[in-house]
Amino acid sequence: MRKNWILLTALCIFAGVFSSCKPKVHEKKEIVIAIIPKVDNAIFDQVKESALEAAKDLGVVVTWEPPTSIDGNKQKELIDNLIRYKVDGILISCNDAVMLKEPINRAMKAGIKVATFDSDSPYSDRLFYIGTDNKKAGKICAQTMLNLYAKAHKKPNKIVIVIGGMSALNMTDRISGFRSQISNSQIGEVFNCLEMPDYAKELLTYQLKRNKNINGVQMMWGVPVLNGLDSIKALSDFMKGGGISVFFDVSRPLLRYIKDNPNCATMKQNFHAMGYEGVKNLYNAIIDKPYELQMLYDVKVIDQSNAEKELDNL
Repeated sequence: MRKNWILLTALCIFAGVFSSCKPKVHEKKEIVIAIIPKVDNAIFDQVKESALEAAKDLGVVVTWEPPTSIDGNKQKELIDNLIRYKVDGILISCNDAVMLKEPINRAMKAGIKVATFDSDSPYSDRLFYIGTDNKKAGKICAQTMLNLYAKAHKKPNKIVIVIGGMSALNMTDRISGFRSQISNSQIGEVFNCLEMPDYAKELLTYQLKRNKNINGVQMMWGVPVLNGLDSIKALSDFMKGGGISVFFDVSRPLLRYIKDNPNCATMKQNFHAMGYEGVKNLYNAIIDKPYELQMLYDVKVIDQSNAEKELDNL
């Protein structure tokens, strides 16, 4: 017996780093979750930051996979690539709810857990949606605008609506909510700016200069004014002339403007929750733990009364 023990010990020493006397234990594969925003812009920075924070807390890998354009086909290509890479989960803000239904379903059939944030594809097989209650947000925009008109002792005349992309469900839901509160006779046109900030600026500039009957602007998509209203001179002039505007999303330049001007407001979304809770909920689904089927958040109205406080918290 002693000779056998000495032989075993010698074999272990001889094997060194090439083998072990103990049975090999295979390390558990890292869980990889890919996040696909609509486009890589400042709007989604907080989603990215909070998603990476959740990844650190959970011990998973999160990759940021923005499409190269706003075309839904680009997100489709990304999903197909991620299926080939065999990631564990995909969290996507859909540019086109209809077009992305089948790619999402293919990923689910391939064993990848898919969920949506910010903009949903509800008729796909996705597991859950996390984001703004967009129909309610549209209603809140409308009521906020009506309140601003009342404070200014004005009535809605011709309100124009600026959106990012008509194929994105969050945009159509916001418009639907807005229209349910304000009569169609008071709404002028809906301008589809295809998630392109420069195009939005050009289109809005043209309309404000061409049509002097416009006395209200509702932006359902925040990027064009995040650098401040000075970046759209026609809109700045419109506001100085007493125009009423309701924006979407927040930035320091925009909040500073709202703080000094009583005839405008903006909507603050919970992007932190979309990133952090979105990754956490998807992680639970991946490891077969209970997860929420829907996580909806209300927008917060920021106007002159609370803009300074929001600036301090930014």
